[in-house]
Amino acid sequence: MSEQEMENTIRSFVDALEKKDVERALSFFTDDATWFTTQGTFTGKEQIKKYGEWLANSLTDIKFSDDGIGIIVKDNKAVYQTKYSAEYKGTKIKVDNVCTYEFSGDKIKNHWIITDRLAMAKQAAKGHPIAARVVNSVIARTEQGLH
Repeated sequence: MSEQEMENTIRSFVDALEKKDVERALSFFTDDATWFTTQGTFTGKEQIKKYGEWLANSLTDIKFSDDGIGIIVKDNKAVYQTKYSAEYKGTKIKVDNVCTYEFSGDKIKNHWIITDRLAMAKQAAKGHPIAARVVNSVIARTEQGLH
């Protein structure tokens, strides 16, 4: 598979996620693929499908945009830096995201997502005083001595 074909596959996969087309997104994975996320590790198409359905039901108006390095492909691996925006339970969020892909033939064998969950939590907690207090407390604790 050429580097251009891998980039096209990644962009088609992301397009399927944006359109909440879980079956199409699933078609880009090998049968024994693993998707490593901040919510857990999902191995095999059934588990990946379950995660994809949860993602599609949890986020509305999801849109990925190239950020930073965009897509870099080398051999059978790729890195894709994005910023994604979505609505989560009525709250708009915008989060930095780095994904890595390992291909086997023309399919994704392993997919890792690295997302700034604390930034996502801070945005999702807006309008919810108790949640905001907890998230801000965690942020203050992790930045203790920095400012």
